[in-house]
Amino acid sequence: MNELLVFHHRLKQAREEHGMTQVDAAKHLKIARQTYLDLENGRTQPRLDTLLELSKMFNKSIMFFAGNRPSLDEFDTLELLAELQQRYMTLSTDRTKETTAQPE
Repeated sequence: MNELLVFHHRLKQAREEHGMTQVDAAKHLKIARQTYLDLENGRTQPRLDTLLELSKMFNKSIMFFAGNRPSLDEFDTLELLAELQQRYMTLSTDRTKETTAQPE
């Protein structure tokens, strides 16, 4: 997809995922409805403050709107799972020690 069109496509996608109308999004951003429509339809690019607010509003990274997606291709799933299990065991052990420790 053309990088210039990625933002507009992702903006619409994020809005629809959150069940918002274009009017709802414009109100939340405190911008005119037409300004929002111009953003979503690719007629304008967002200002930095608008981009930051969109990121917060839709709980998406700025990189999401830029078209970059995190990839899990470089991760070894079993290795990652083993590390998470080890961290869980360590946390569980630490919590058990805290609750069974006798006051001095």
